[in-house]
Amino acid sequence: MMTILLLAIPTGILLGYVLERGDLCFHSTLRGLNQRPRELDLFKAYLLGMLLATPLVYGLIALNVIEPWIPPFAWQANILGGTIFGIGMVIASTCVTGLFYKTGHGMLGAIIGLAGWFVGDLLIYKGPLSSIRENLNQVELTVAGNPATLANIFGSLGWVVVILAGIGIAYWLWKSPISSRGDYWNWRKLGLAVGIVIPVSWILARFGGSNYPYGTSSIPTQIVQFITNGMSGGDSPWILLTLAGIIPGAYLAARLSGTLWVRGETLRRYIELGSGGLIMGIAAGIAGGCNLGHSLIGVPLLSLGSLTTTVFMGVGVWLAHRTIRLLATMRTKTSIPEAI
Repeated sequence: MMTILLLAIPTGILLGYVLERGDLCFHSTLRGLNQRPRELDLFKAYLLGMLLATPLVYGLIALNVIEPWIPPFAWQANILGGTIFGIGMVIASTCVTGLFYKTGHGMLGAIIGLAGWFVGDLLIYKGPLSSIRENLNQVELTVAGNPATLANIFGSLGWVVVILAGIGIAYWLWKSPISSRGDYWNWRKLGLAVGIVIPVSWILARFGGSNYPYGTSSIPTQIVQFITNGMSGGDSPWILLTLAGIIPGAYLAARLSGTLWVRGETLRRYIELGSGGLIMGIAAGIAGGCNLGHSLIGVPLLSLGSLTTTVFMGVGVWLAHRTIRLLATMRTKTSIPEAI
């Protein structure tokens, strides 16, 4: 237990520091694909991080340094959960990971979002919505009894696809200009940091006895179970402690860089954060993970479940923003009086 305490909290602090210095919210990352002109800096940082983290993580696996748990490919749950999660991100204007690091950044309203996430997780795991999650996760596609990844489902062809895609992404990033992001890291510095933090976190998790470094799904449910029954069934507090570490890590980054801004929110924003957090908690339970567990950790494992969930998070963000624009257009048209 002492080893977990000594390693898990610093692992979370490390991630929180990087997230705050890059202001890496996954909603903003995907929203940039829908904006005109497109704001792609965070998306570029994400791609660079995955480009670096993937071979490093697979190198650790090949050397038997880590034995990761790979998110399953329950395609129905991944598609629906990812889409709903994307919609929840738009409503809250942030992601679950963003709620943690923005709390450390000084955004007190994020606490309301975390409360919504907490309730949503309980509803989907132990509440009246649990049957939905169970039914959607019944159909799980595997490869020879192993979780489906881009590498093992296509064999050697899968690695060819991965390498060619990596070369294409690397070329695009190499040609992409680097612009200032004010007080925050530019996309290249942020991407390099993410690409390093992920494999380092895997190593620390390995020594801490965990087979997964970060995640949020089912953590509120585990907290309640711990309060009522104590730690049972061999459950490890690793992920809970890493999540807790994100907040002081972000605070440290904000304090040192001068970006700390302690503030409240309007009533409307509190409602958006709470309801968006609730939706993301439910959606993460359906998909078996959130933008942290799937998009930052599962994608470098080439998990088809994580890749599918991440893609459909983008679909959910696009649908939600498209709907908002259509409603705004309709309101504008109806507010213009007819010519006499």
